[in-house]
Amino acid sequence: MSAQRQSPSDPAPRPPEEPAPAAAVPAAPSTWWLTGASLTMAGAAVVLLSGEAAVWGGPEPATAAVTVQRPDADRVGALVEHTRTAHEELVPVVEAMEEFLPTDGSHPPLEPTDPSVVHSWRTGVREAADRFGEPSGGDTVHEATQAGMASSVQLLSMSVEAYAGAALVEDEDLRMDTLHIAMDLRDQAVHSWSVAATHLDLASVDSGHGHVHLYLPAPPDGGALRPDGAEPGSGRAPASGGGHDH
Repeated sequence: MSAQRQSPSDPAPRPPEEPAPAAAVPAAPSTWWLTGASLTMAGAAVVLLSGEAAVWGGPEPATAAVTVQRPDADRVGALVEHTRTAHEELVPVVEAMEEFLPTDGSHPPLEPTDPSVVHSWRTGVREAADRFGEPSGGDTVHEATQAGMASSVQLLSMSVEAYAGAALVEDEDLRMDTLHIAMDLRDQAVHSWSVAATHLDLASVDSGHGHVHLYLPAPPDGGALRPDGAEPGSGRAPASGGGHDH
C-alpha cells in the first residue's frame, strides 16, 4: 500500500514540541550557606567517627580501658622550685604593702611611702615574674598551674603600679579611689596565687613530690585557700605537718 501523497496546499507538519528548558534559578542568597554548613558538619562527623574508631578500635567503646594521664614528675618538680623562689621574692613585697594597703578594711594612708620602697616592690615582682616566663597556653596540669602563677604575679605588678600612680594624683578623693584599686588588685593577686598554689600542691602530691605549701600572706578570714592546715598569713604549713614540703 502506497503512502498518501500530501497536497502542496497542505501545511507542513510541525515537529513535536519539546518542553521549554527550565530557566536557571539562582540559589537564594539566604540559603547558600546551608550547603557549606552541611558539608562542614558532614566532614566533622566523618572526622569524629574516624577518631572514635582510632581511639576505641571497634564498635564497643564502652569496653575500652580509659587511661588517666598523670602530671609529669620532672616538670612539676621544676615548677615547684621556680614557685618556691618566686614565693621568697613575693612574701616581703606583700608583707610590706600591708602597711600602706591594709587588708583589715581600713582606708590606706594618703601619704605615699618613699619611692625607693616602691622600687623594691617592683624589683621583687619583676624577679618573681621571670621565674614563670610566658604561659604556653596548654591544658596540662603543669601548664595551667604555671599560667595561674604568672597571672597572679601580673595582678600584683598592676597593684604596685596603681599604688605608684596614686602618688601622682593631687585630688585626695581621687587618690583614695586609686589606692583602693591598688588594694583590690593586691587582694585578687593573693587569692589567685592561693588557687594556683593549691593546684601545685595537688600536682606535687600526684607526681610523688609530696605536699608543698607556698601561699602568700593573707588575712585569716578565708580570703585565700589553704588546704591541709597551712597557717593563715604565713604562706607555710604547720611545723607538725609531717612530711610536708614547706
